Amino acid sequence: MPTMRAAEVWPRVAAERVALADELEALAPADWDAASLCAGWRVRDVVGHLVYLGEGTYRGLACDIVRHGRGVLPNRMLDAMAKRTAQAEPAELVERLRAAADGRFRAPGAPPAASLAEVIVHGQDIRRPLCLPAPERDPESLIPLLTLYRRIGVYFTRSGSYGVRLVATDVDWSAGSGKEVHGPALGLLVALAGRPPAPGELEGPGAETLRARTRSTPAG
Repeated sequence: MPTMRAAEVWPRVAAERVALADELEALAPADWDAASLCAGWRVRDVVGHLVYLGEGTYRGLACDIVRHGRGVLPNRMLDAMAKRTAQAEPAELVERLRAAADGRFRAPGAPPAASLAEVIVHGQDIRRPLCLPAPERDPESLIPLLTLYRRIGVYFTRSGSYGVRLVATDVDWSAGSGKEVHGPALGLLVALAGRPPAPGELEGPGAETLRARTRSTPAG
């Protein structure tokens, strides 16, 4: 199973945050209130979430879970904190995201690679509804993230990728058994994160199965 060392992950996380901040700086004011691909969140809410994670500390997380999650519902807390952070002006959010690029906070127990996958997926939550192209990446670099999200995908989707065979069309990677879904590595990653695929992005008899497992509320 491909793995990523922390020393590899964090520089890529920082680069993704800075690149996204550069893109956000060019958005029109109305774009910030557009619906994102993450159900229930506007573009500014997704940015607020990323800023919160970049600036995060474990002590702050514990306090926020008690205050907003009633100790047992972290998604409720994340939703509250994203929307609270999102109240800042766009220019401030951009600057805070850029300033927090080197932040290494992550959910307790989550591998560092999860932080990289999260910023990549949330970048697509913003770009797709605004018809912005994805940054150029070597699809080979997404293989460890695909492997990770296939393992923990049940957190993001109903039933995860059970009963589906995933086949990347731009890199040598496949996993699972059942109805086949084929498409680019980034499209598969976003689908495993519980987002509906873009029209024509994923094909095969399993594509509709993945679409039907999309969650209706944010799951990180």
